[in-house]
Amino acid sequence: MITKLTPQQQELIASYQRKWRAISLSTERIDRKQLLAVLEEVYSLYPEGGPMPEVIFFESPYGAFSAELILATANFNGLTDDEVINEVASLQTLRGEGQVRTDLWFDLHTYLSPIELNPQINQELWEVLTKNLVDEVGMTIHKQLWKILWNCLTERLWSELKDTPNAYYRFYDNFIDLDSEWASYAGLFDFCINELSYQHDQEQWNVYQAVCSECGWWFLPSPRHYIICDRPTKLLLDDRGKLHTDGEPAIQFADGFGVYARHGEIYSICFP
Repeated sequence: MITKLTPQQQELIASYQRKWRAISLSTERIDRKQLLAVLEEVYSLYPEGGPMPEVIFFESPYGAFSAELILATANFNGLTDDEVINEVASLQTLRGEGQVRTDLWFDLHTYLSPIELNPQINQELWEVLTKNLVDEVGMTIHKQLWKILWNCLTERLWSELKDTPNAYYRFYDNFIDLDSEWASYAGLFDFCINELSYQHDQEQWNVYQAVCSECGWWFLPSPRHYIICDRPTKLLLDDRGKLHTDGEPAIQFADGFGVYARHGEIYSICFP
């Protein structure tokens, strides 16, 4: 039973944080050939899911999200609310990497949450781990961009689904999710496996960390296609790890999408 971290384990958190933060916030271009090979390995774990769908690469999360809305809503016109909801549900079916992450997450949550464990202690432990190995790895920046993207694209989505309002809200709640930045969770798994003796499926972990290392910022799997966003070409942070610079975008992508920010506060956006 794990009730709290030892002083040594608490000190080791920083090394895992640095490791996965460097991967998550890298500005190196994706090696597309290597990534496709990794995705094939992922799909070999779940042959019952069928062949790997088409992989589509984009230069920025704006381009990726825009394309995802177009692809997802292309056949929605004329459908009833229930029919659109069924379509959204089919798009959200876990496949490939999404299933690997879910399996690892479920096993970890079970491992850290035995029935006899004091709920308050468990909550404190969980908060320490997620704050340092998820939020501090880069999730804060990803959440900022996700909010910007959703605000920009929600009007377009409404125009597509205005005749089926219930489907619009279902899409909002279940489809474009800020958890699409998968790599933020790799540090949590890595630490728990190596420092807390989390019993896991080694093959699942091998392919999951390979995807997180190779993939980049946004990875949107669905039964029909994968939409993959390349890494930013520029990423400037202050000494607290927040987006920051003067007179130029603090983060920018190859297609021109970027944001201006001072100490984490975004004040301007540039679009392709």
